[in-house]
Amino acid sequence: MAKKKYKNVKIEQEELKPIAIGAFESRKKTSLGIFVILTLFVLAVIFLPQISEFIDEYLNPTPSTPVTPNNPTPEEPDEPDEPSENVDETFYPYTANLSIEREKITVSGITIDNTTNTISYTVTNTTNSYQNIEELNYYIEIYNADRTLLERVKLVSLSVSDDVTSNVIGGGTSQSYTRTIDSTSAITEGYIVLVQKTTDDYPEVTLTENTEGNATLVCSNAHEKVTYTFENKALKQVTSVVEYLATEPDYTTNYSSYQTLSNSYNTTKGMTSTFIMNTTGFYITTVMNLEEASRSYLFNADSFRLDTEPKVVSFEMEAQGFDCN
Repeated sequence: MAKKKYKNVKIEQEELKPIAIGAFESRKKTSLGIFVILTLFVLAVIFLPQISEFIDEYLNPTPSTPVTPNNPTPEEPDEPDEPSENVDETFYPYTANLSIEREKITVSGITIDNTTNTISYTVTNTTNSYQNIEELNYYIEIYNADRTLLERVKLVSLSVSDDVTSNVIGGGTSQSYTRTIDSTSAITEGYIVLVQKTTDDYPEVTLTENTEGNATLVCSNAHEKVTYTFENKALKQVTSVVEYLATEPDYTTNYSSYQTLSNSYNTTKGMTSTFIMNTTGFYITTVMNLEEASRSYLFNADSFRLDTEPKVVSFEMEAQGFDCN
C-alpha cells in the first residue's frame, strides 16, 4: 500500500484584524436632530390655522376690487323703446265722408252738416256675429284745428227717432245714425278721433249729498230736463221733464210723437208719465223707478241701470248732447 504524501501549507504568522460591520453616530448629533424635528412639529401644530389660510388664499385668491375714479365717465342712457301706436289717439283730418276702421267695426260716411248742426255716420259690424254696438262704448270726438276738444258724441245711443233694436247689428251689416251737435262744433271742426273708453276712463263726479246720503244730478238740453236721483252714489230714480212751445218748428210732428211715447211709458212697469197740453205748447213729466223698470230711454235721455255711478251718468249724458251739473 502506497504511502500518502502531504503538501506542506505555510501559515503566515499575522495578527487577526477586526472587520467593521456597522457604526454608531455621535450621541450628541442624534439628540440635536430629534430636537429640531420635534420643534418643527410643535410649530406646525400651533400655526396650523394660519398655514391653512395661507394655502387657501394661494389656491383661491380674492379678486381685486377695481378703484373707482373720482370723476367717472357717465354711461350713455339706453335708447327708449318706440311706443306702440295707440289708435285711440289717432287724429284724422276732417273731410266729408271720412271712414275709420277698428277691430270689430268700421265707421264710414262721417259728415258734419253746419246747416242742421248734425253729424251723420254709418256703423258697420265687420264680424260674423251679432253685436250690441253700444256695449263697445265708442265715441266720436270733434276737435278744432288746434286739437282742442269741442264735443264728444257717443257712437251709438238711442234717441226718440231710433228703433229700440238699432244698437244690435248683425254680422256684416250696417246701421246709419244722425246726432245733433253744438253749432260751434259744426262750423269749426278740424280733426276727428274715434276712441273706445271704459268707465275707468270717466272722470269722477262729486255730488252734494243730504244727511241721508241722497243726491241729484241734473242733465238738460233745449227741450228736456232730466234729474237723476242717487242714494249713496247709486242711481235709483229718473225724472224727465219735456217742454215744447207751439211756436217752435215741427211742433205738430213733435206733439204727435211725444204724446205717443208718453202713453207708452205710462203703461210700462215702474214708469208714470203725464202729458199736459196748454195754450203755449205741451209739457210732459215722466218718473222712472229703476228698482222696477228696466233700462230704457226717456225720449232722448238714457235712464241707465239701477245703481249706476254718477260719473257714468254724467259722462255718457254729456256725450249725448246734454249739459250735466
